[in-house]
Amino acid sequence: MKRFAIEHLPRNRATYQVSPVDYNRARTWLVAGDVTSLIRTTELMGAVGASFGVALEQSDTSMTLQPGDEALLISLSFSVLLAWAQGRIVPLEEDWRCLLLEVMHSPGVMSPVADATAQDLTPGRAE
Repeated sequence: MKRFAIEHLPRNRATYQVSPVDYNRARTWLVAGDVTSLIRTTELMGAVGASFGVALEQSDTSMTLQPGDEALLISLSFSVLLAWAQGRIVPLEEDWRCLLLEVMHSPGVMSPVADATAQDLTPGRAE
């Protein structure tokens, strides 16, 4: 099982088990380590570091989410992210919207199920 921090759902079809998580559970998940960040927005990476105390590194590699992998979908409203980017106002615990996704095994699926490259991420879309 691999663990990923992501900012958008992959566009490719997959079956996920989705659980909303609060700030404390998201922080525990992030600090547990061995997380590959697929977050490309430098402002969001900075806000995660300032609020959760976890430094994420930008990676240009593409990853494929496989059955059994987990991903923490992390987001902030535009206004909160703008406040961080322009004024370094650290987001509050209640500002974070986090979902824990587990890629499920689908019968008959032999190929990778969810491509998580930066180019394949479309905000606000889930299939």
